Amino acid sequence: MEITAGLMAKGAHVVMACRLDLADLQSVRSFAKQQQQELQSSKQSLRVLVNNAGVMGVGPGPGGADQHLAVNHFGPFLLTNLLLPCMEPGSRIVNVASRAHYWGRLAVKDGCVVPGWSNWFPQYAQSKLCNVLFTAELQRRLQGRGIVATSVSPGFVNTTIFRSLPPWLGSLATALAPSIARTPAEGAEVAVYAATSPELSAERPVPLFLHDCKATPPAKLAEDKQLAADLWAASAAAVGWKQ
Repeated sequence: MEITAGLMAKGAHVVMACRLDLADLQSVRSFAKQQQQELQSSKQSLRVLVNNAGVMGVGPGPGGADQHLAVNHFGPFLLTNLLLPCMEPGSRIVNVASRAHYWGRLAVKDGCVVPGWSNWFPQYAQSKLCNVLFTAELQRRLQGRGIVATSVSPGFVNTTIFRSLPPWLGSLATALAPSIARTPAEGAEVAVYAATSPELSAERPVPLFLHDCKATPPAKLAEDKQLAADLWAASAAAVGWKQ
């Protein structure tokens, strides 16, 4: 909500995907199709896409699938690629990642992301690493198109994301957050900055990762060009998106 408020304060018309289920690829396709039709009928382009929705601490999905990877990466990957044709020079893509990506590990084998952990934090960290790697490959593929792509870290923010953590940890985080965490408005600042600041432009190199509205070195693994390309191919196969 705070990112929405920040963008609206700058004069943006914002569409909130409140009913979009990122774990349900058909839901993603339906939402994207609706947005494509509305933009086409109004003869407008999509100026900013902020991939902000995410989960942390959730259990496995149907068939034991990693819900962190499904919701935090695969869903936004498909949504972004479906909406890219609606963008034009000057448009921006902001992927909300996390400094947790520094702890992320990722392996791609035989065209698939290798499942490696059953614990929630390594899964979450991996999904955030995927956000940054996805952004890196987006930057490479969008060269010459005038579209800005970057990933951002909002920091430790007092939101409802703690509700899916193990009960003892969720209770502790909820109790401590008001005194040590950023407010939602403070956490939204970096995403709003990435979406609107004239300091970011396709005419010059755009930082891969931002924290506190400043370029911040990402994890070394996030700068692995081959891993980024492999993740893109594996993600396209996983969501059934033909490049």
